Amino acid sequence: MFRIAMLLLCMTVAACAGGKAPTQAAPVGDKAVLESLADHYNKLAERLPASPWHLKASDRKDFVEKVFAASGYSYSATLHQMAQGGWDPNDKNARDLIELMFMPHTDLHSGDALKGVYSEQELADVRKVQKMLP
Repeated sequence: MFRIAMLLLCMTVAACAGGKAPTQAAPVGDKAVLESLADHYNKLAERLPASPWHLKASDRKDFVEKVFAASGYSYSATLHQMAQGGWDPNDKNARDLIELMFMPHTDLHSGDALKGVYSEQELADVRKVQKMLP
């Protein structure tokens, strides 16, 4: 059942993205972008047999990547852009975006556990963003 749901999720994202993975970073702090991400999150979550929060970390990352792609953005590009700084860490919209982006490793208790979830570049970017937060 889970594999069928994931296949449907992949097909939906491919249709939304026209078969190409987006490469554009989501604008940080943009409320309309957050609303689009939230809408796609809800639509894609409906197709899963359980809450996205009940998925293992690597599957949560796949889910979040699909949410970004369905909205026309790249998860990795957005994470990398945020790691470069230049955004207000106290801005609620930026913090909400970070909450979604950090969903894959939320509640993981070991820094080593992150290595199985993120690429080396993404791991470095996660750590940079974490240092920017108050």
